[in-house]
Amino acid sequence: MRTHLLLLWAATFFTASGYAQSTGTKNEIPPATGVKIVGKVVEGNTTKAVEYASVVLLRATDSAVISGMYTPPDGHFTFDKIAPGQYVVRVTFMGYEKLEKGVKTTPGKNTVIMGTLRLQTSGQTLAAVEIKGEKPAFSMQIDRQVFDAGSILTADGGTATDILKNVPSVDVDIDDNLTMRGKSVTVYVDGKPSPFGDAKTALQMIPAESVDRVELIVNPSAKFEAQGGGGIINIVLKKDKAIGYNVMLNAGVDSRGQLNGSANASLRLRKFNFFGNLNGRDNHADGSGFSRRQNLVPDQSGTTFFTQQSANNNSSNGYGARLGFDYFLDDHNTFTISQGMNKNTGASEDNILLNYLDLHQSPLRSGARNNNSSNKNSHHNTNFNYKHTFDKPNQELTAYVSYSTNGSNSNSNYRTQYQKAGAPEPDLPGLQQNKSNNENRFWNIQSDYTSPIGQKGKLEAGVKGTMRMIENDYNAMVYDYDIASYQKSNQLSNTYNYEEDIFGAYFNFANAIGNLGYQVGARMEQSFLKGYSFTKDTTVDNRFFNVFPSLFLKYNLPKDKNKSLVFNYSTRIDRPNFDQLLPYINNSDPQNIRIGNPELQPSLTHKYEMNYAVYFPASNNFMSTGVYYSQTNDNIERISTLDTITGITTTLPQNLSKHKDMGGNFTYRLRLYKWWTVTTNLNLQYTQMSGSTIASLNNENISYGVNVNTNIRLPAKFSVQLNGKYRSPRVLPQGTFKAMNGIDMGMRKELLKNNALAISLNVSDLLNTQQFNSHYVTPNFIQDYDRKRITRFVRVNVRYRFGKMDPNLFRKKKHQKEEEEETEKEKEAPRSGNERL
Repeated sequence: MRTHLLLLWAATFFTASGYAQSTGTKNEIPPATGVKIVGKVVEGNTTKAVEYASVVLLRATDSAVISGMYTPPDGHFTFDKIAPGQYVVRVTFMGYEKLEKGVKTTPGKNTVIMGTLRLQTSGQTLAAVEIKGEKPAFSMQIDRQVFDAGSILTADGGTATDILKNVPSVDVDIDDNLTMRGKSVTVYVDGKPSPFGDAKTALQMIPAESVDRVELIVNPSAKFEAQGGGGIINIVLKKDKAIGYNVMLNAGVDSRGQLNGSANASLRLRKFNFFGNLNGRDNHADGSGFSRRQNLVPDQSGTTFFTQQSANNNSSNGYGARLGFDYFLDDHNTFTISQGMNKNTGASEDNILLNYLDLHQSPLRSGARNNNSSNKNSHHNTNFNYKHTFDKPNQELTAYVSYSTNGSNSNSNYRTQYQKAGAPEPDLPGLQQNKSNNENRFWNIQSDYTSPIGQKGKLEAGVKGTMRMIENDYNAMVYDYDIASYQKSNQLSNTYNYEEDIFGAYFNFANAIGNLGYQVGARMEQSFLKGYSFTKDTTVDNRFFNVFPSLFLKYNLPKDKNKSLVFNYSTRIDRPNFDQLLPYINNSDPQNIRIGNPELQPSLTHKYEMNYAVYFPASNNFMSTGVYYSQTNDNIERISTLDTITGITTTLPQNLSKHKDMGGNFTYRLRLYKWWTVTTNLNLQYTQMSGSTIASLNNENISYGVNVNTNIRLPAKFSVQLNGKYRSPRVLPQGTFKAMNGIDMGMRKELLKNNALAISLNVSDLLNTQQFNSHYVTPNFIQDYDRKRITRFVRVNVRYRFGKMDPNLFRKKKHQKEEEEETEKEKEAPRSGNERL
């Protein structure tokens, strides 16, 4: 692994050095002669020069980018050697209105002077932080759907998980596990794989107030790593880079007794941009479950029917922080360093009642199981980013290095006691004590290069390596009444080391022929999965080399640029993770055992999708409709089998033969009035599953889901949001997930000047209808399983923000100090002269 790491480092370094040195070399072909365009950017109110304003020159006919730059301290900009024609100069700067002005260059005129361009702002304080106008709650891009996190009122005071519960096509189950269109997903944070391990953990660590937007990339291109058959969910965090400072404070409480608080801040000082986040959370969650099983083949005790009732309560509290800074070395080079940490503690208690019945549903025996546990977790992450831009617009080179450590330890106790029907006394209780320690180290290194080619072309290429090392030590001690002491169980205990190294490289080429835009690419990945169980003497040693092609086509209708047709194809992979490969035995439920499978193989998915989108500028409405098809070979699913002797079910992950999905998706955003919008999403899907190494499995069904979101802006700065969701029964390899529905409501009131203060009130699961039910049918048993948590609750959240975005903010203080010093010198000058006289 060290050899691979050094090679990847060397490749990244020499690639970066080579591209950086190529900028501005004497051997470059000189550009064609042309006209010079000059001007100056100033503040509209003070007429002072604006530094770091983005000035872009666009061709008027098709908005193609010709050139661009950031203004220096004097606010001037210059575009050299511009061919004759019609252009548009666009000026943008955080906190100011966008400015666009046309300009024409003609042969024979060497210089075009645009004069002074004045940026207009609504004020020098918080108004510069708050972007005026309504930010779209949903937008469609060529390869992704984008959802504005700030517009999801029902997630105020929650986490990133609560945001995703309100996003169409994303399913979050009762244990906060994520799927998209029924398949596993990979979670990114700011365009990079989450450093905090699994997706569930990563999302629970991110406060909703820290999220800027959510991007659903159902069919990722070759630029993205291929892991995740369902696609990628990219969580983009907030980070201001305008000169000045910005602070946002949040605090909330809900009817379950949960508390949350966070602070986000940024400070830009010319060449430095500092940013940070501090958050804390205290959680409480209660739940219950009921299971009823019919054994089609009675076990040796004669049990035909079995019921299980459970009640659990969970509590956790934790805090996290993220600090970092950007250093803008010059107009072309930016360095970013950040450090993050999270610490959490938790405790849980489960009480399970077991009832065993014969064919006539008469009691045979009963049991009671009590589980209690506690855990501690700590996460640390260090990131380094480098970005180099070239003189050529949109040409850039980036490098990224991340190192994370995750540590956890837990303690648990199981107590199980049975009593036969009619027996005067129960049996002696079974006692078990468990201790677990887990260490996880993760490296992520990558470099990407992008360069325009011609007028509309673009080339992307990059390399990446991820290296994960896990050390797991689980000791189970079972009480032996014969010797009156706890003894280690070699069957239940496991000491396991695991290493996963994945190295990849990709390229993408994009261009356009008339109204048809295309992008072709391929990604190559070499993966090494190695694991060894010291307790079981079991080894995992897998090596996979895969090529993942991708194709994107976009056709803009010639008579209407607001209509487009998009087709894409990509291939994805689901590699078995550590938890699935680990040869462990989880007996926290005595009647339903879970184990790992070291023999698992990765699954490959081929995905096709076509979408048609229409934007109606007059009404600001939007419609998108599409169809899709995917086929997964060797799909990984959990399969349950019944031991007809003991009556215990065992669940383990298995590779199915095939998993096929085909369906259609329809989204329409309707603006009924300027203050009222309704967004509707409908998904219809046919699913077919077949094959297994254990038994012949064939299952299929047609399912659909409907999501309706309505936003109403009332007078006096009131906002109301309702979000309703219904999902019909969905197929499982051995049964179905039953239908699920729910309605969430959120209200927000903005107060003070420039909406500095906002108070929100959310009601989750307004009708208290959300629960998670499943129905299993196998050759040996039929089972219904219902689980419920406290999903209906009321949450109040308060947000206060303040700041000042002014490009001359700190320069004013410097100049003021210099003027005061000059005044003092002038006062002292005459006095010194009189003394000489």
